[in-house]
Amino acid sequence: MLEIGFVFAFIGRQLGRVLTLAFNWATIVLFGRVPQDRQLYLSGMALTALLWPIVLAGIAFPSFATFLLGFFTVPDWLKGWVRLVMLVLAILLPLANGALSARLPDEGKRPRGRALATTILRGYPNSLALFVVLIWMMIVAPLGQIRALLRRWEAAHVPIAVKPAGYDAVVHDLAEALDRAGIRVTRKRAHWAYELPGKVLAILGGDTVRSLVPVQLADLVGDGFEMTLHPMDLSLVGRKKTLSHARAAIVRELTFTEAYQTWSKEAQAVEDRLIKAARGEDDLDAIGTELNERDFDFEEWEILYRLLLQVRLRVSATETDALDSADEPKPALRERVATAARVLVGRSNGH
Repeated sequence: MLEIGFVFAFIGRQLGRVLTLAFNWATIVLFGRVPQDRQLYLSGMALTALLWPIVLAGIAFPSFATFLLGFFTVPDWLKGWVRLVMLVLAILLPLANGALSARLPDEGKRPRGRALATTILRGYPNSLALFVVLIWMMIVAPLGQIRALLRRWEAAHVPIAVKPAGYDAVVHDLAEALDRAGIRVTRKRAHWAYELPGKVLAILGGDTVRSLVPVQLADLVGDGFEMTLHPMDLSLVGRKKTLSHARAAIVRELTFTEAYQTWSKEAQAVEDRLIKAARGEDDLDAIGTELNERDFDFEEWEILYRLLLQVRLRVSATETDALDSADEPKPALRERVATAARVLVGRSNGH
């Protein structure tokens, strides 16, 4: 009994993370990068998207909706009033979704007048798109976990947000990283179930959204290892040892490819600066100071801090953040000690 409870708890944790990633990606595709102080609007949009189909069903089946929403059924004499309430909510919830989406851009870029009315009306297709993405991932994610358990493989998810038009570049970079780690993989098209959320967003979101959604999702498949790159999530399954090596290689590579590992606009701006710093176009010390002074969510701060250290190691005298640098000439011991000291105290190393 304890083992079954552990399995369900594990699946629940993974599902929650995947749903968060799916919703973050869907909102990025539909509305662009969202500032951290507007996360409450996103929560409201998710709630309205999930409630809308329930109240639609409640117009025909009032007791079904009231049971899902409040765990009670209504008597026959009250069903007419419940239908009326559900009809009103079915009209208002998508409009509320559209109104919340209009609050996501910066103050000077928010729609006004006719553009505001259009944005509010777009709440109908946007609500449907968000609902399909969330519900579909609630189905697909547990099935993926169960499949891994049946094969006695382990599963992992790495949070990412692929940059616009960067999907193929990320697939290529990750394949190269796996190859350097000794994991030979072949690129294949992902199962249609994983492509469905992107297809729905592309259809309902219009031409602008369609240009941001990859035409085909890719699997990288090797011996005892499979990886599916979603625009909002990196899903990995495989044997324990292979998966461990793959995760290490991938985490190193994600710092320098066309994908974000954070989700707020402010944190992603720091990621952009770190990429520039890796090319010698920005000051790592200034980025470190900003990281200490800004009020980031702890999980995002932790990710940014790791990326900062990776970039600092990449531009150090060793010129790598890999654990094994046997293929590269090693600097003198005195130089390596000096470099390590500079990294620890956070000072510039002259590169």
